[in-house]
Amino acid sequence: MLQLSDVRDWLKTAQPQFANYYIGKLDQKKEMSLGVYTLNRGGLPVIALGGLQNSSYSIKQVSLLIHWNKSQADTEEAADELFQYLMNAEPGMMGEYKIAFIGMLVPEPQMVGTDDNGVYESVIEFEIYYERKE
Repeated sequence: MLQLSDVRDWLKTAQPQFANYYIGKLDQKKEMSLGVYTLNRGGLPVIALGGLQNSSYSIKQVSLLIHWNKSQADTEEAADELFQYLMNAEPGMMGEYKIAFIGMLVPEPQMVGTDDNGVYESVIEFEIYYERKE
């Protein structure tokens, strides 16, 4: 299965403007950080008629937390740039997995306010459709 570490590593090469990349938790909440999380929306696994052995793809649901700085405008700009990158991402490889496409689950980055230190944050939710491996 595609792992969050694969997503994080792909974003590190594609989005170098972030100073820090985290999975599951933002340690010390440093500015200009990107957190990569599993999106907990639920749903059913992708299983074709005839069973799992006939299923050619799977889906990874991801939530990104953009933890930028104390400027709402700067944070919105960084989130918009990342969102546009994801919207226009070409099929390719992510780790060992062939990516068919990325489906956005929100119409734009969702500003969620500030943390306890006044750093603005935004969230992007999307799905990665990738080729299954046996």
